[in-house]
Amino acid sequence: MSGSGPVDLSVIVVNYNVAPLVLEAVASLLSQKFAGRDGGDGRLEILVIDNASSHDDVACLRRLPSCVVHLHNDRNLGFAAANNRGIERASGRYVCFLNPDTKVLDGALEALLQHLQRHPEVGAVGPRIWADDERTLLLPPADSPTLSFLLARIAGEAVPAVRRRRSRAWHRRALAFWRAQAPFRVQMLSGACMLTSRALVDRVGGFDAGYFLYYEDADWCRRVRRAGYSLAVVPEAEIVHYYNQSARADPQAALGHAMRSEGRFVRAHYGLPGTLIYGAARAVSRRLARLQAPSAPQGVIELGRQVEPPRFRLTEGVPPRELMIEIGYDWLFLPSVAAFVRGPEFQFSPTVWHNIPPGRYCARMVEPDTLRPLALWSWEKV
Repeated sequence: MSGSGPVDLSVIVVNYNVAPLVLEAVASLLSQKFAGRDGGDGRLEILVIDNASSHDDVACLRRLPSCVVHLHNDRNLGFAAANNRGIERASGRYVCFLNPDTKVLDGALEALLQHLQRHPEVGAVGPRIWADDERTLLLPPADSPTLSFLLARIAGEAVPAVRRRRSRAWHRRALAFWRAQAPFRVQMLSGACMLTSRALVDRVGGFDAGYFLYYEDADWCRRVRRAGYSLAVVPEAEIVHYYNQSARADPQAALGHAMRSEGRFVRAHYGLPGTLIYGAARAVSRRLARLQAPSAPQGVIELGRQVEPPRFRLTEGVPPRELMIEIGYDWLFLPSVAAFVRGPEFQFSPTVWHNIPPGRYCARMVEPDTLRPLALWSWEKV
């Protein structure tokens, strides 16, 4: 805790078997400074909600500072319900929902609070999000899962022309998102870090506990916008997000949660007609996808199986200008993480390489202004 008197900001962190990362997240929070309501140092409240983690993980949480409120669930309630338990206990004028696999960088809370306080039309704010401590790789923007977005994604899984159009449109938006320097409005915030007022939470409610994992942030952001508020990203506020660490232990279970939550989101916001259209589109897409196998583009540099971080380097000389490298799961890089580099070479930081799960990946170096690919690579992390 910092300061004295009423709590200015409550930060809620839900843990599921990533206690060492929670300790780092809490340490980053305790180093934050921000102004309180009276103009003095702000008072911070941190709540860690454990979702029935393993015995060893729970034991690790005993190392939390005594100022942290630690609540333990006897069973895994899911991410949304655990956050709601934190809301019930939180006493701050503002509330921040923070993923456990994050690190809050200096000044982030102050920048988020200042923007929210100066713009009463904004209901919630989020930061710029990096994938690594060195702040080289930027995570992609959060896509608002409207019915039209979901249908376009489903169609793109089966129709190459649709995939290409979606990729071009997505990259134009992502490039603006990655390069933004001033606060800007968005349709959805990343659930990795969302800061809002307690008054707004009381008005629109907490998270829908029917979402066990995923889409609870999309549902909540949609309700905030329906209440007449906007959402904003504040690039001055920065965090590191060691993406999706809780799901690494059982990726198939995580995928199952994602698909169930997506179906719930469609039913909740688009009713029976939307659900029927969504279901029919998925069925048609699966049949079409079986008729064609995606092929790699020409000129791919195959790096094979990699144990150490690969080095990506243009073989032809290029002028010393800014280039962008993207890392993704397929050749359309939809979505992707991105780094802006000056020069023809890039290599993962040890932190990012450690956090990447095994599997096959693609990379490309492009000219940011035209998105023209300069080189393509593929490799498998083992």
